Amino acid sequence: MTTTALLDRLPELADLFDRLPAADRREVEEAWARALVTTPRRRPSGLSPLVRSHPAEEVADARARTLARGLLRRRELLGQSLSTAQVAARLGISPQAVTKRRQKAGLVAFRDRGDWRYPEWQFAGGGLLPGVVETWQMLPHLGDDVGWTGWFTLPARHLDGETPLGLLQRGEAARVVDAASYVGGL
Repeated sequence: MTTTALLDRLPELADLFDRLPAADRREVEEAWARALVTTPRRRPSGLSPLVRSHPAEEVADARARTLARGLLRRRELLGQSLSTAQVAARLGISPQAVTKRRQKAGLVAFRDRGDWRYPEWQFAGGGLLPGVVETWQMLPHLGDDVGWTGWFTLPARHLDGETPLGLLQRGEAARVVDAASYVGGL
């Protein structure tokens, strides 16, 4: 069965897939096809018979949905981010000073194709939103800064369904820093 035929059967994935740019759609298709072919389907001998084993097609679909959501999220973050030069101009400092702040976790940032990007929401007036640096420093940075950048804008159960960013904007920095330390495992 082809990737296209399977996508036709998966409305949720097809909807995500259709919103992606052509290059990202190709990446998802290739990843989906690799997952379908490479997903081992041998049932582990110690696995209880009560535990359902998922067919390769379901596993591949889940991986493709996750990849598509991640690509869409990354695109959203990119659209709402600034370059190093833009941050320097906004803060009235040199690009080198921006880099130093980023290296010390003094700015929320993530890499995209070799360039550093800075979410625009972290800035307030001529400076930074109070609590954003302290929160950022609590989160673990293990190669997924895009994911942690997105954490600020997603509703969180441990924050009563509110977003960390919304709470920071309302001046509830201590609550967000506390949540970040819990999420970060510190």
